[in-house]
Amino acid sequence: MPDNDFSHIPAFYRFYFRWSDPAVCLWATYMDFFTPDVVVNAFVPASISARNEYQDFLLQQLGGSTLMLAFLAIVLLRYTSDVKIWKILEAAVLVYDFSLLYSSWYALDYQGRLSVGALRWEDWGGIAITGQAVFVRTAFLLGAGLSKHKMPMQKKK
Repeated sequence: MPDNDFSHIPAFYRFYFRWSDPAVCLWATYMDFFTPDVVVNAFVPASISARNEYQDFLLQQLGGSTLMLAFLAIVLLRYTSDVKIWKILEAAVLVYDFSLLYSSWYALDYQGRLSVGALRWEDWGGIAITGQAVFVRTAFLLGAGLSKHKMPMQKKK
């Protein structure tokens, strides 16, 4: 049976994880499936390398992963207010976020574009979107803003 008392989870986290995060994931899913040229150019400028249509399946797999994240945020985080479940999900997504940051760093390094002057607005945008998500998830996982009293659905020790 779902626990529908979300009052112990601050409104900011409820909005961010149940609305903002899934919206970004759905937008990314759309981009991966329907605008592959834009996505590839955001990570590898067309001046360096043209998109290879034979590799579009990789973008579709990436789109599938962001669609899964959106689904979990939309459904699971409305089904339960158990902070432990929320933290497990957000820890898993944080692992994904770190892989995105690492892959961005790797691509920029490989392309010789790690200097601040070589970064384009697309690079800054991707870093900023993922970076702020890492910040919010880390704050949540560390308990920032969460009350210290016993949360619903937690077993007594």
